[in-house]
Amino acid sequence: MTNITKEFTYNVTDDQYSMTAVNTEIATATYVGAAFKNIVIDSETNCMTGGTVEDSQWDNGEFNNQLDGQYAVRVDCDADTLICALVADGGRFDVATWPEQSEVVSGCPIPYVRNNPMLPDHAIEVIEVRYDRANATFVKPYPWKRTIQDWPDLLKQRMSQITSGDVNVSEDLPTILITRMAKWKKWLRDLPANAGASWNIVTATAGTGYSVGDGILINDPVFKNNGSVPDILLTVTSVNAGTGAITGFTHSNAHCYDYQLNAATHNSVFYTTNSAGTGAVFNLSKVETVMPHKITLLRNPIENNDAYDTRDMSLYDALPE
Repeated sequence: MTNITKEFTYNVTDDQYSMTAVNTEIATATYVGAAFKNIVIDSETNCMTGGTVEDSQWDNGEFNNQLDGQYAVRVDCDADTLICALVADGGRFDVATWPEQSEVVSGCPIPYVRNNPMLPDHAIEVIEVRYDRANATFVKPYPWKRTIQDWPDLLKQRMSQITSGDVNVSEDLPTILITRMAKWKKWLRDLPANAGASWNIVTATAGTGYSVGDGILINDPVFKNNGSVPDILLTVTSVNAGTGAITGFTHSNAHCYDYQLNAATHNSVFYTTNSAGTGAVFNLSKVETVMPHKITLLRNPIENNDAYDTRDMSLYDALPE
């Protein structure tokens, strides 16, 4: 097998997995690998599978004579270098020497680290690159790489972590571990708001005459960003015994990762209520939404077996009370 070394360019997204390219940035890399690759294509979709076949199978025609829903195409890597670089078999580029960048992530104590520029197969969704059999070419533009994590999935993982934490706490744990558990669970509870996935709701004016269990429905269209968005329900959990001023509440439907990505503030939002209380004023605010793949969930400090976390338990100690 003959190898070649070839510099090539490719388009990258504005941020890793953003699937947008407003900035029209172009990256450069060096391909080191086979001069030709026999790239496997799905017969039904005509999209790349990410695999290749050996030259021996290509030369004798064995692979393309099988009725297994796939066929292979011979690609000249000097002419179609990016396509060859998207497939690992037969060599492509040296990831070990690729530069990296680190980014501080809002609401997360662990920075997000990625290659810079992003790797070709982190910019392009390989298994959606389509081959035009009639014209013997790969169809451009190539599809952007899809996100590897979304907020609903991350929130499910977060809730699973919170549940595990509730099970593991016991009075005979060392004091330092009890403290870490308390900080860790608070960090998980606060994560959606701190990472811009939900609204942060505060009482600007506590009002008077409210009772525990009162419902307050924030239905002001100003926070819904012109979308069909559920109202936010607040349930009063504590009040001042003398005045009935609201001192605590829970909320539901406050997630906004799917309709409000930018930072925003809405003061004195409109609401309706079943309460006899009056005068409460609520403000909504949020930070810019963090892309969920940039967030690393800290493990339960009792069950922690993550190499990063184990080396640095001070991450838990530094979490807010």
